[in-house]
Amino acid sequence: MKTNYIKRIRIVYSLYGGILLICCGLFFSNIISSEDTPQVGGIASHDSDYAFTITNLIAAGPLNTDEHPIENTPAGVKAHAHISHFDMDFYTRDEAIRNDARIGWIVALQAFQIVCFAAIIVLVVITLISFYRSAKNGHVFPERKITLLLVIGILLVVSSLSTDTGTYLERTLALDLLRDTQWKPEAHYTIHFTRIFFGLTLIFLSQIFRIGRELQEDHELTI
Repeated sequence: MKTNYIKRIRIVYSLYGGILLICCGLFFSNIISSEDTPQVGGIASHDSDYAFTITNLIAAGPLNTDEHPIENTPAGVKAHAHISHFDMDFYTRDEAIRNDARIGWIVALQAFQIVCFAAIIVLVVITLISFYRSAKNGHVFPERKITLLLVIGILLVVSSLSTDTGTYLERTLALDLLRDTQWKPEAHYTIHFTRIFFGLTLIFLSQIFRIGRELQEDHELTI
């Protein structure tokens, strides 16, 4: 019976290791990222020229290769800057731009991220308290707490993917508006590696705890 549990643990470890190797490969091929993501903010009412702001856009084409001189440096010192990220404020009364469907989706995804983050914080606190109380009572792998870990991991992955999707929509919106300028940003879909990593770790850790709990129960029955 114990051999079956060991096999299940090895399967979980193998799956986890395989996913992490794939993530590492995607990371080094620039398909996934650990960088901060842009945010759409400051969406204004229709009686103003100001429309919205998009922050932390990744600079493409000549911006990230051209040197921009930095003025007022100390005597005898020259400095140049290379722009890799930039923020943009958009001003327009064009209803088609103000009512772009992507803006609605971006706002909805950002609201969803906030809800997920708040839920994660609450669940983490509940989990820590529950594990402490269970440990005092001699229950190392309580089922309810294992489920909480699983839910937290899933929320991290889902919220991360929603953030990445919102980021992609923001980049495509900015690219459409700046396509004919030297400020054209990159607009490819990237996955945030750090959040996905911690989410997957909690998911697989919960399964290891579940196997440990079942092993503990079997051991107690045989005594």
